[in-house]
Amino acid sequence: MENDSRSAPLTPEERWGDLGLYGARGMSGGEALARGLDDRASCRIPSVNTSRGLAIRLRYLTWDNRGDQWLRQAGITATDRTIARWKNGQQRPQPANLKKIDRAFWTCRRTCLAEYYKRRLWGDGRGTRIEIHPVDQEQVEPSRRRELRVRRITVRRQWVAIVDAWNSNDYAALDDLWQSIVSDLGSDHSAYSYVSHLGFGV
Repeated sequence: MENDSRSAPLTPEERWGDLGLYGARGMSGGEALARGLDDRASCRIPSVNTSRGLAIRLRYLTWDNRGDQWLRQAGITATDRTIARWKNGQQRPQPANLKKIDRAFWTCRRTCLAEYYKRRLWGDGRGTRIEIHPVDQEQVEPSRRRELRVRRITVRRQWVAIVDAWNSNDYAALDDLWQSIVSDLGSDHSAYSYVSHLGFGV
């Protein structure tokens, strides 16, 4: 049986011709998917380095019956008394613990949002429409620019896998899933392996 080369995954060079070699700027489609979900999960939450941002994270992480499990899983070994002082604003965590608190917060938040995102993006089979903005070619010499336009596509079947990969920080899986999405764009799909932005609502 003859091998179908169309099913073989494309290398980054095949996808764009070495993104950035001629000045194009963008990110992989998988990274753009993750950023889109991250942006919606963040809800403009202040940095962990601010008093408000720290308080929000500690309150969220220990809300209801969560206890300190998320903090412990992130590698925080401070005593319960110290954690209580953090929560009451009586003591500020050291920079290393701030990073662990931030990591614990985003891990917890992703886990809590994952099932909602799957249902919302699946939309009872209707899926969600994505607006694909091509790479920024402003710094590319005119003779080397490609004619790319904003494309729109409705994604249906991949959302569960996308959210699972996002939840586990599996960027390789997200890139593979993005390739399966843009393959529906036709002959120029490889030009959208890298993008400047993805627009979609959750």
